[in-house]
Amino acid sequence: MKKKKFSLPDQDYRYLFENASDAILVQDLEGHILYTNRAAEKLTGYDPETLLSRDMTGFLADLHSHDVAREVRRRLLSGEDFHQPYEQRIARRDGTVAIWRMATSLLLGEGEIKGFQHIARDVTAERQVQDNMRFYVQEVIRAQEDERKRVARELHDEVSPSLLLLIQRIDAIVSNSRLKLSDVMKQKMEDLRVQTVEALESTRRIAQDLRPRILDDLGLIPALEWMADNLIKKHGIEARVIAKGPEQPLASEVQLLLFRIAQEALNNIRKHSEASQVEITVTYGPEKTMVSIADNGKGFALPQRVSDLAAIGKLGLAGMQERAQLIGGHVTLSSDPGHGTVVTIEAPNQGNLCEVPSATRELESRLKN
Repeated sequence: MKKKKFSLPDQDYRYLFENASDAILVQDLEGHILYTNRAAEKLTGYDPETLLSRDMTGFLADLHSHDVAREVRRRLLSGEDFHQPYEQRIARRDGTVAIWRMATSLLLGEGEIKGFQHIARDVTAERQVQDNMRFYVQEVIRAQEDERKRVARELHDEVSPSLLLLIQRIDAIVSNSRLKLSDVMKQKMEDLRVQTVEALESTRRIAQDLRPRILDDLGLIPALEWMADNLIKKHGIEARVIAKGPEQPLASEVQLLLFRIAQEALNNIRKHSEASQVEITVTYGPEKTMVSIADNGKGFALPQRVSDLAAIGKLGLAGMQERAQLIGGHVTLSSDPGHGTVVTIEAPNQGNLCEVPSATRELESRLKN
């Protein structure tokens, strides 16, 4: 144990401090490191003398991490609550960057706040596995959307015109007086025409469901209004779309993900909620856009964690959170039995499907909640 100013409480604590598998660093109110244990020296790669000669912020890897450290300090000193543990990016001696999962508490002595104690664990390898998996999921979703778009385009550009041409030829045959068709044959031709029209309508519907052209051509609001209109016409559920704030340009990946999550939410309402009314609200901000889907259905009891949604059969809702995270967004749920459900998706306007959200971006978001 390396000592700089005041003493640690007792011998038992000293033993636990020194032999803990997690890194422990004690700093004073000015940021100077007073004590470290062997785990901290191992994780940073610095010798004890170097650690004790530096300010704690000197080990932070980027400006984002400095912002987070200031926010943690402010909240602890003001008594505000925030989510712990949180994550920080730490610069190692060899120039690499480690991700630490940290818990920070006030250090008290003689009835006064003397400093801060940080307990940290290196989760770099764990986060790398998570990031690799997230990137894999992103690529799968990208491939799925590309295939949906290709199939929808072929249905629209090739199959639909062929069916329309077939209808026109049937009409031409029936209206040709020189063929002198019997009444039985005319009825068969009419039946064939009806079936072909139904096939054409189904083809157009499938193409729209796969990848609505209105989303690519006109944007998010018209696409949501199209879904709301279908909910009214096909299922008798009253639905409306409300837009708040000046409309902002959205990255195509963000627009698509917001649409898909809203689509899944509306499918859940149609299948499970027994709702008669739905309100879709889009709130534009300069940096983030929020989409909220509220229904007056039967609702349900929320689990303590979003990850538990799959365990209670809410696979669609669990999938929404995973999709939102791919663009640096998040989903929140509010529901009570008998009082409906509200699904809210918030995402950065220029999020990118192929970028893995950084640990510090997620952390800053969590601290501000």
